[in-house]
Amino acid sequence: MRYRSLVGAVAVALSLQGAPSALAAFPSRPIKVVVPMPAGSAPDIRIRLVAEELSKVLRQQVVVENRAGGGGAIGVQAVLAGEADGHTLLAASASIYTILPVQGAATAFDVNRDLIPIGTIMAEGQVLAVSPKLGVRTLADFVALARAKPDTIAIGTNPAGSLPHLAAKLIAAHAKAPIIIVPFSQGGTNAALTQILGGRIHAVIDGRPSLKGLLDSGDLKALAIMTDERVPSIPDLPTAAETLPGVRAVGWFVLCAPKGTPPNAVDIIHDGLREALDAPELIKKVEQIGTPFKPLFGDDLRRFIESEQKLWRPIVHQETKAGSEPPGN
Repeated sequence: MRYRSLVGAVAVALSLQGAPSALAAFPSRPIKVVVPMPAGSAPDIRIRLVAEELSKVLRQQVVVENRAGGGGAIGVQAVLAGEADGHTLLAASASIYTILPVQGAATAFDVNRDLIPIGTIMAEGQVLAVSPKLGVRTLADFVALARAKPDTIAIGTNPAGSLPHLAAKLIAAHAKAPIIIVPFSQGGTNAALTQILGGRIHAVIDGRPSLKGLLDSGDLKALAIMTDERVPSIPDLPTAAETLPGVRAVGWFVLCAPKGTPPNAVDIIHDGLREALDAPELIKKVEQIGTPFKPLFGDDLRRFIESEQKLWRPIVHQETKAGSEPPGN
C-alpha cells in the first residue's frame, strides 16, 4: 500500500509539473495589445498611455503592437490567430464593432461572437471644424451656407467607410444640405488639413486630438462636437445635436480578449484596467491631449456596443449599397 501511495504521489507531482500554464499566476509574461491603427496616430498615443499605466497595475509589461489596415480586420485576425490565454488582447475600434459586422462576408469572424469586451479605454467625440476663411461662426451658419450654395461646401475626412466619413454623411443627411464629402484614402485627416490650408476644401471631421494643432493656432475653428452632452473641459463648444437633433458620432476603443480566454485572466485584466483608468496621473495625461471619458464595463459596456451598432447599421448598409470603398481605420 505504501508503494502504491508513493507511486500515486509521484504521478500527481509529475502531472502538475507538466501543466505549468494552468498553475502559473496570470499574467506570467508580457501582455501584447494589438492596435489596429498606425503608430503615432491619436488613438495609438492614447492607448499607449493606458498600456503604460496597466503595466504598473499588473506588474507586468503591457506592450503595443500596431496592425493597421482593412478597417481593423487585420488586427482582429492577428489576435484571433494567437493563443487565447489573456496575453494577447485587442484594442478594438468603434469601426470594428459597428462597420465590419455589416460587411458580413468580407470577414471570416464575428466580433460579437469571437471577442470578449472588457472595458472602454478611450472615447472621443468627432468634431466638425472649418477654415476661418469660410466666415461661419456656428453649425447653424454652416448649414445655412451649404443650403444657399449647393454642392460647393466640402468636408474632408478619413477614408470612405471610416467613422469621420460616416459622421459627415450623417451631418449632411440631417442638415438636408447638398454638402460635398471628400474621403482621403491616402493621408486621411492630414491630407484633408493640407487641403483646408490650401483653400481647396472648407471643413474637416475627426477627433479633437487630431485637429488640436490647427485649432490652437487658429487655422481651424471648431463648430460642434458630436457627443450626447457638452464636454466639461470645453464647455463653450456646442454639441452637433443642439442644431441637428440626432447627430452623434463618438470614436471609441474597447479592450477585448479573444473568445476562449480563461475567465480568471479576463477578471484580472478587467480589475487592472479599472484601477489603471482611475489613476490621477493617467486622467491628467488624457485631459492634456484629448477629452476625458467615463469608462464602461460589464452590462453597461454591452448595452453601449449594442446601441452603437443599432445607430450605425442602417448608415453603413446604405453606404455599402452605394458602393463605398472598404472601411478605413
